[in-house]
Amino acid sequence: MAQLSGFQSDALQEIGGIGMGNAATALSKILNSRVQLNLSNAQIIDIKSMSQMVPSSMTLAAVLMDLRGDLIGTMMLLFDFNSAATLSSVLISGTTHEEDPGMYESALNEMGNILTGSYLKSIYEFLGAKVIQSPPTILLGDAEKVFNEIENRLKGASADVLNIETMFQVQGLCSPQGNCTLYGDMFLFLNNDSLGSLLSFIDKLVNAQ
Repeated sequence: MAQLSGFQSDALQEIGGIGMGNAATALSKILNSRVQLNLSNAQIIDIKSMSQMVPSSMTLAAVLMDLRGDLIGTMMLLFDFNSAATLSSVLISGTTHEEDPGMYESALNEMGNILTGSYLKSIYEFLGAKVIQSPPTILLGDAEKVFNEIENRLKGASADVLNIETMFQVQGLCSPQGNCTLYGDMFLFLNNDSLGSLLSFIDKLVNAQ
C-alpha cells in the first residue's frame, strides 16, 4: 500500500481543516450553536479495515454524496444515530413539519448538502480544483454496512484510497439522553487517480509561491 510523505500528509490535513472550517461556520449558523473542530487526519487506508474501528453495536447515520470533476470520490458526514436524531429535531423544530417523519431525513440530507458545498468551495478557492457533488442520500446501519457502501461507491477499491477525516463537535444541543455535546465526522474519500490529482494541485500551489 502506498504511503504519504510527511509533507503530503500535513498538506492534506491542512486542506481537511480548511474545508471543514468553512463547513463548521455554515453548521454553526444553521444550528445557532458553537461548532468546534477537534482533529484532522489524512491517510491512505484499506476501506475494509475502517469498520473495525467502530463498535459493531453502534448504529450510525451517514449522509453520502458522490464527487465528480477534478476529483472523484465520496464525501460522508457521519454521526451516531442519537446525535443525528437530535440534530434533525433541532433543524425542523418550530416548523410545520415536526409530525412528518420523512422531514427528519430530509433535514439531515440538506445539512449534508450545505456542509459538503462549503467544504468543496474551500478546496476550489485554495487549490483551484473544481468538484461537483451529487444529491445526498442517507444510510442507517452498523459500521460494516456504512463502509461497505463506501467501498461499493469507490468501485470496490480496497487499497490506495485516500481518507481525509475531520472530527468536530456541536456544543449546547442536548440529546434526550442528556448529552449536550454531539460529535460528528466529515470524511473525504478519493480513489488512487484522484489522490494523484490532488497532490498535483498541491504541488502547483507550492511552486507558485
